[in-house]
Amino acid sequence: MDTKAALTQFVALAQDMLDAYMAKHFALNGKKVLTVEPGRRYTRIVTQTEGRDDRSCYCFVDMTNGDVLMSASWKKPAKHARGNIFDADPIKAVGPHGANYMR
Repeated sequence: MDTKAALTQFVALAQDMLDAYMAKHFALNGKKVLTVEPGRRYTRIVTQTEGRDDRSCYCFVDMTNGDVLMSASWKKPAKHARGNIFDADPIKAVGPHGANYMR
């Protein structure tokens, strides 16, 4: 599987997890949507509530090797990978609020 196909699958799985979480805990709030913003090396995954202007960085994906990285800021990922989009279970690296902390 190439990187773009794996990224598309990863975002779809993360969106399904986020939808289930929001329906269970915040049913009256608007739906959160994940979007992809490609960069030179890192692709930023952004979450935004439909109908509002609030945006936050969900995680980064290193397009050279598929590593999922937590965001250090809006423009910069943290150093250590939390998982990989090519893993058998790629969304184990993320939760409903973004990339997981390191253990």
